[in-house]
Amino acid sequence: MKQRRKMKLKPALLILFVVYILFTLVKQQMTLNVLDKKLNAATTQVNAAEEENKKLNNQIKYIKTDEFIENEARQKLGLIKKGEIMFIDTAKDTQNSSN
Repeated sequence: MKQRRKMKLKPALLILFVVYILFTLVKQQMTLNVLDKKLNAATTQVNAAEEENKKLNNQIKYIKTDEFIENEARQKLGLIKKGEIMFIDTAKDTQNSSN
């Protein structure tokens, strides 16, 4: 009788062990999938930040150029170069005052 119990108990324990291993593997695979998605999202975010950083560095370089400073002085401050003549469009002024 004891031998029969042991014989029946071994396959049951083996089945439980296999089920436990399968459960653990599935759970780990699900965890890996979640972590993989997080890694992909983080990588995408880092790539976007690097691209933004490149754009900002290029913008900083442009802002430091004489061309940019000259354009800003002309457009925002109304400055002109030595020897240049500034023309003022009076048609805009008459249109604005009539409205």
